[in-house]
Amino acid sequence: MLCFNPTGYTRACGGVTGGVSDVAIFDPADFDFTQAADVDGVKQPYSAVALRDGATAADGAKMYVINFQDEEAEKTTNQAVTGCTVTYTHEWILSLPDNSQGLTTFLESIDAGGCCCGIGIAYRMNSGKIFIAGEKYVNGSAIPKFRIKQDGSDGTTGKLMSDENVYNLHLKGTYSRNLYEYSGTWDSIVALM
Repeated sequence: MLCFNPTGYTRACGGVTGGVSDVAIFDPADFDFTQAADVDGVKQPYSAVALRDGATAADGAKMYVINFQDEEAEKTTNQAVTGCTVTYTHEWILSLPDNSQGLTTFLESIDAGGCCCGIGIAYRMNSGKIFIAGEKYVNGSAIPKFRIKQDGSDGTTGKLMSDENVYNLHLKGTYSRNLYEYSGTWDSIVALM
């Protein structure tokens, strides 16, 4: 007799497209994600996102796009086990062009968000699939803390005029599971910008 309920993994036959096409960040306290009830014990993707009560766009409750260099964003996941404790470390590396005051101001806000409340991330892959990370509220209730922050970023001006002038933003977070997919459209994320 099995002591757990295994599920199979199947996918539609066809090519698999990699790469990240779009990334948006948000304050996790401002948004509530909708998730249908489990089906035969299997968690379902998030199907919608909305502002929480008291949160308004006028007060900054928005999704904010990160304009990274074309084809210079990657999402990685590493799973680790200690005894029966399972953790997943999620990391995004986004190459941001042009060291500038605007970048400094952006990084200060990212550091503050990571320290105070964590950073929420919505990202769309080149395949069109959308995933959510760092969320705090699902179906109106707080979920266990999933904090994402800037960690391990680096940058360079290069030595020559033809070298890259770039900052590699590293966003990391550790959680007890892999990320849930968002079955809504990217337009529904853009509508909250």
